[in-house]
Amino acid sequence: MKDVLTTAKAAQLLGVSTRTAQIWVESGQLPSWKTPGGHRRIPREAVLDLIDNPVDEQPVVRAHAIIFAGEGRKERWRESGLPALGLLVEVAEDLETFKSWLATIPPMLIVIENADHAERGAVLSTIEKDPRFANTTIVKAAERYAAQPILSGGNRVRMKMTDSVQSEAASLVELLRATGRKPPQPPAFRIPWSEEARLTAVRQSGLVGTEPELAFDRLVRLAAHATNAPIAMFTLITEGEQWFKSRVGFEGISTPRDWAFCNETLIANEFTVLEDLSKREALAENPTLSEPFGFRFYAGAPVRDPHGFMLGSICIIDVKPRRLNDAEREAITTIADATSNLVRIRRLERHQP
Repeated sequence: MKDVLTTAKAAQLLGVSTRTAQIWVESGQLPSWKTPGGHRRIPREAVLDLIDNPVDEQPVVRAHAIIFAGEGRKERWRESGLPALGLLVEVAEDLETFKSWLATIPPMLIVIENADHAERGAVLSTIEKDPRFANTTIVKAAERYAAQPILSGGNRVRMKMTDSVQSEAASLVELLRATGRKPPQPPAFRIPWSEEARLTAVRQSGLVGTEPELAFDRLVRLAAHATNAPIAMFTLITEGEQWFKSRVGFEGISTPRDWAFCNETLIANEFTVLEDLSKREALAENPTLSEPFGFRFYAGAPVRDPHGFMLGSICIIDVKPRRLNDAEREAITTIADATSNLVRIRRLERHQP
């Protein structure tokens, strides 16, 4: 089919390497689909459009932290979770796994322990010289470095590798949050370190302010039905509000972000359950706990864009405290995953010729 191209042929027309074309495909900048046999195909019109309107030269990043951990430290890094960064964490101790993760879209954060060892130092040097990682924060850790993490030029960090991974991770988070870009006025709610990139992802989703869609509505109704909840929503978290793409059992189309229980899911960056909202001191002034709402229970699972950034959540709300059983937990997370896939499909459809 002359109107359908392989990745290699698309790269030839674009005058770039096949690997560059693959990265553009993975980032959604070059629309594509997979054949039943798993081969990637690209519309010729999409390639011609990209020639007329070149992609932004700024490197794309994904919402991941990749940790090249010291020997025997992988599980401790997994447990640390790098809280409040808003990133999905991947940890490896072997070089080949680490390098394979770097072969796709660059992550927002890379941490290399034992950075003063020859093999790891060589990998670090290669990464630092690669323009693909210009927007990636790169952290090198070694026992001989100073006790306090140091930001050394742009997005490069040097920190001491200690026996306690937990304290090492906490020091890194503290530095990144202290040196990251801050809003002009501190908001009344917590935000993740990745907030600026996440808000860009929300805008690029093209969903905020759009009309209701049956496909999303069905997923939200399913969440309510599967958990016997009076309220269910698909929320999108913008800079200052929580906007509902789909909802059942609630009349409004949005709330201020400082009312949003989904902001708790955003900070945790994982499935979150608040069994009795009235017992959480941080929510004592939240208007939705009072009449006419009287909310007492919340559970939400992240909805992510193709790069892993959390756009919002599939959530359920009840007016009485409760607990979820395993089947209900699985239902919410499965529906959130299905919603994430639908978000990807909608993004692809908008870029189709």
